[in-house]
Amino acid sequence: MYVCQLSFNCAVDIEISEAQTVISALLDEYRYNGQIIGREFPVILVDDHFDVIFVCPEQDSVAVKYNTDNVTGAFEAIAKCGLALPQFKVLGLESQSDFADLCKVPSALVLYSTFVQSCSPVRCMDHFLPIPLYKLPESIRYDLIKWQESQAACDQLQMNELAEIEPFVVEQLSQPDSELMQNGLDICQQISDELKVPVYRYLYRVGGESLALEQQRLCPGCSEPWALAESLHQLFDFKCDSCLLLSNISWDWQ
Repeated sequence: MYVCQLSFNCAVDIEISEAQTVISALLDEYRYNGQIIGREFPVILVDDHFDVIFVCPEQDSVAVKYNTDNVTGAFEAIAKCGLALPQFKVLGLESQSDFADLCKVPSALVLYSTFVQSCSPVRCMDHFLPIPLYKLPESIRYDLIKWQESQAACDQLQMNELAEIEPFVVEQLSQPDSELMQNGLDICQQISDELKVPVYRYLYRVGGESLALEQQRLCPGCSEPWALAESLHQLFDFKCDSCLLLSNISWDWQ
């Protein structure tokens, strides 16, 4: 991913609060379209212009060709309030993030995220790199962001080991029929219908009685064997091509 900057010059005198409002509205639309990554974007007043620094999946993520009608509408509001169209600059690579996937025709996709990740939760199964949301069906981009927020909240809570709610959030992350995973299934099916590729769901796994029993686990969807001979992407130990599910040997036994 890339660290980028937008600079907004004031074409006319404008109230700071009004400028911040329209710029923040544009950033929200960029975020829900997957063109910028993260949740908080400080709007900085520097002399006679405003600067915003953020992370993009690719160098051209905020190119006009990726804009939705909502992004275009946000630009119109910026011009109407007296700000000039922004100047864009790539500041450099974001060295702690994954690069966006460059695969033209992936063999399959997987819905996968953790509480520490802010990149797209849809990854190419061939390279296990994130696919920018603006390259996925527009109808599911907002839903994907909201699903990722819910998934991250559950993942953070189970990592924090809050005894009273940990069983519930682990169930949300690990059971294919949980509300979180059913919402993910709806999204996966929409992506699959439009892109014509299978989309797997990742089921988190923790607990279990022993490594031997873990290795003998059956698919929770169809109760068929699903253990892989070799780990996939050094993460997935189980894969069911019928139920489109992936999982790992319990982290307690690795």
